[in-house]
Amino acid sequence: MQPFSLSLLFVLFLSFGVFAQAPSMTTTADEVVVTGSRFSRSLTNSPQRVTVIDSVEIAQSADLAQLLSEQAGIVINGAYSNPGKDKSLFLRNGANQFTLILIDGQPLLDPSSLGGAVDLRLLSLAGIERIEILRGARSLLYGSDAVAGVINLITKKNTAPDPFTLHLRAAAQTLNTFEGSATLSGSTEKLDYQLGYEHYQTDGLSEALEPENSPIAFGKDGAQRQTLTAGLTYRPNEYLSLRPTLRLASFDGDYDGGSFQDADNTYTNELLASGLSADYSRGDNSLGARFNYAHTDRKFNSTFGTFSGLGRAAQAEIFGVHRFTERATLTAGVQLRDEALGREDEQPDTTSATTISPYLLLNLTVAEDLLVEAGYRYNNHSGFGGQSNFSLALGVNSTDHWSSRLNLASALQSPTLDQLAGPFGANPNLAPQVANSIEISTQLADPKGSYRINLAIFQREIKDVITFDFAAGYQNQDELLDRGVELEGFYQFSQRFTVNSSLSLVKGQLTSPDGSGGTTETEDFPRRPQTSGHKGLTYRAKAPFTARLSAHYTGQRPDVFFDENFSRIDTELDPYWLINFYAEYQLLKDRQLTLFTDVRNLTNTEFTEVTGFSTLGRMIRGGFRLTL
Repeated sequence: MQPFSLSLLFVLFLSFGVFAQAPSMTTTADEVVVTGSRFSRSLTNSPQRVTVIDSVEIAQSADLAQLLSEQAGIVINGAYSNPGKDKSLFLRNGANQFTLILIDGQPLLDPSSLGGAVDLRLLSLAGIERIEILRGARSLLYGSDAVAGVINLITKKNTAPDPFTLHLRAAAQTLNTFEGSATLSGSTEKLDYQLGYEHYQTDGLSEALEPENSPIAFGKDGAQRQTLTAGLTYRPNEYLSLRPTLRLASFDGDYDGGSFQDADNTYTNELLASGLSADYSRGDNSLGARFNYAHTDRKFNSTFGTFSGLGRAAQAEIFGVHRFTERATLTAGVQLRDEALGREDEQPDTTSATTISPYLLLNLTVAEDLLVEAGYRYNNHSGFGGQSNFSLALGVNSTDHWSSRLNLASALQSPTLDQLAGPFGANPNLAPQVANSIEISTQLADPKGSYRINLAIFQREIKDVITFDFAAGYQNQDELLDRGVELEGFYQFSQRFTVNSSLSLVKGQLTSPDGSGGTTETEDFPRRPQTSGHKGLTYRAKAPFTARLSAHYTGQRPDVFFDENFSRIDTELDPYWLINFYAEYQLLKDRQLTLFTDVRNLTNTEFTEVTGFSTLGRMIRGGFRLTL
């Protein structure tokens, strides 16, 4: 079937779901969100559009990359490849390093990675209560890297009165894959705590796709991940709360030599992430302090030799919030970020950079139905000097059912330490990549949560895009313009059935110097489709039984790969659908035991995410969740 016909079929399929006739929706106008501000507020009172993935959807998911890839505007290349393969996150066509990952509102930084992007293979869904996604330029509060948006992973915080509660989860899956987690949590009058451990391992399949008539059989490439998390909330009095956190994660995996090329290579990455939050609130004033530290240690062992990278990043922040009236709130703060990059065979800190950034953010409720948010941030980087960011957001709640949002903002990504002073093509004179974005959205929704339709139109321009050339090294020379539309819908058309749908259309244009004083333009971006979408149908029986059937669409996109002689080959990847099925049944008096089954790629569709690399066939998973 031609790509155009597939796209048209998808739009019709989506439209039926969005506008089908009347659910209990997990996200309502009164739901409280924390991403995008330094205080919690309801979605109604937020001038920014925030997408919420709740605890129910997280509990029904096995993999963070696959869950995020089902959200509007997000494509994660490698989500359905061999479990140990690297994952690339493209938000609204933005490159992997342009999306900032947060844990409890604090950035998770990795100076040792390409572009500073976090390795998604280190992150599991164990211990995650909800995920909030804020699209667009978001450097005002979050600093460098929040160019395309931020994804905030919010950890579970015990609210039950019991001093000891044990949560167990275990599952087995195709490819000899096993996972399990145990979490101990408790609460007293002044103290909440949570301690968790998660283990994942798989035999996997060959990462590289075995060519037809290959004289040898490619070996399997397995992977293993372990995660230890700890969190403590102490409330010495009614005004003050202290929350230290710790996350230890390790990932070990095998990988191959490239497209259609088998190899016995290994990769390891270890993460230590710790944080401390302090909040004091009394009357109309509140003070907050944040500190987080992340250390990564990655090693590649391949036929080309051994490479190791040590990354260290620390960020401290102090802010205050003053509520002048019920309609006016001012937030003022300052952040200090310090990053260092090293090698095991050298001194730990081969190169480093420091950024100090004061900011102001004003929130106003001008009228009952008009929300205004405006802010300014100044970044002083030890390498490139000063740079400013702004943000302006307007929200209009026309009626209880209809609202609109307008967001104008700028963002930056600082040159990475590897680009400034690394061993390959370093350029100490690099400038930051600067983005300006605009988004207009409108939403029609039932305040009780029975339906929601959201339409967003956006544009993002990134200047001084950093490129790499083997002869010239790293340079600021390209410009990227992305435009797109996102449509999301949710509807409960009976007491038992709900449907949700999303459709994303994005078109990018990259402008580059041609070496002769002119420019060249391209609209082709490897492995990034212009059209993607998702549709899900959920059935909830009167008894404690839930079933969900979903379909995910990825449109046609270009790709490029290099053969064993390092010759470049350009190709086109076909569009594809993936059908997934999930079902669960709850047992015992208080439904403490949940049995579940999950089938990914139900129809065993053959598809390609990266040319020359394998993708998963039908994956069958079964397991249980138990609370004691």
